[in-house]
Amino acid sequence: MILSNCEALQELPTNIGKLLRLNELDLAFCSSLKALPNSMFQLKELKHLNLIGCSQLGCLPHSIMDLLQLKTFRLSSCHKLESLPMEFGKFQCLVDLDLSNCFKFACLPDSIVNLSRLKTFRLSNCHRLESLPMEFGKLQSLVDLDLSNCSKLPCLPDSIVNLSQLKTFQLSGCHKLENLPVEWKKLQSLVDLDLSNCFELRCLPDSIVNLSQLKTFQLWRCHKLENLPVEFGKLQSLVDLDLSNCSKLACLPDSIVNLSLLKTFRLSSCHKLESLPMEFGKLQNLVELDLSNCSELGCLPDSIVDLSQLKTFRLYGCHKLKNFPVEFGKLQSSDLVLSNCSELRCLPDSFMYLSQLKTFQLFNCHKLENLPVEFGKLQSLVELRLSNCSELGCVPDSIVN
Repeated sequence: MILSNCEALQELPTNIGKLLRLNELDLAFCSSLKALPNSMFQLKELKHLNLIGCSQLGCLPHSIMDLLQLKTFRLSSCHKLESLPMEFGKFQCLVDLDLSNCFKFACLPDSIVNLSRLKTFRLSNCHRLESLPMEFGKLQSLVDLDLSNCSKLPCLPDSIVNLSQLKTFQLSGCHKLENLPVEWKKLQSLVDLDLSNCFELRCLPDSIVNLSQLKTFQLWRCHKLENLPVEFGKLQSLVDLDLSNCSKLACLPDSIVNLSLLKTFRLSSCHKLESLPMEFGKLQNLVELDLSNCSELGCLPDSIVDLSQLKTFRLYGCHKLKNFPVEFGKLQSSDLVLSNCSELRCLPDSFMYLSQLKTFQLFNCHKLENLPVEFGKLQSLVELRLSNCSELGCVPDSIVN
């Protein structure tokens, strides 16, 4: 039965329990619905219950615990919902539970750890949630856990590292999260980990390097993060790493060059980052590198020219960058951004060998005095921006090519 978007619907028939063979009940965005009838306990065959956007629904009747065949239960954006029945763990068939955007929801019943078949659990934007049950790790079938923007959650229970089937773990925007559990070895299925916007997070546990299946790691805007584990390079499956806006991150561990599958690496606005590892060029699969607004970065390692797969290279706002490796032209980049490099005086002659370069941005390079004589050899160039290069005395004749 689909009754979604019936915004004026305030109540259901008290005898709805007579629909003994009802399999699905969709009440999404029935924003005037304030309560569910007790007769719902008779819907023994109900497998899918959707209450998304029932913003006036304040509580669930205890009789709902008799819906033991329930597989999908969606309560997202039930803004007045404060709690679940204490015996919620009786839903042994439940696979998908969505409590996201339940702004008044403050705690989970301890029995929730008994949902042995639960695969997807969404709690994002539960701003009042301050803790998880100590035995949360008993949810052994859990594959996807979303705790993003649980802004009052200060810590995770140690048992959470026992979620051996977990593939996606979202913790973005957990502003009070200061520390992570010490031991992460058992999370061997984890593929996607998002810790972005965890403003109070100061360090990562050393054991996090044992996440052998991890492909995507988001750490942007972790403003207090000062370093990475020394053996960070053991994350051999990592494809996408985002450390942008980690404003206290001063250096990268040398082992990071062992991330042989890494394709995207974002380090923009890491204002304290002064250098890159000497063997940075070993990241042979890197396609995108963003170093924009790394305002303390004084130079690039010579090995960076060995990034043969690099297509997009952003160095916008690297104010202390004065020069480039002599053989910079070995790169196969198609998009190069050097704007606002206020100390940059010249480009190496090898620039003319950037045969794949299509977009080149050099605006606001106030000390740039000239371009290589054979600049016109950049035969693939489609867009060139040189605005506000106030010291640029002339443009080489070859540019007409």
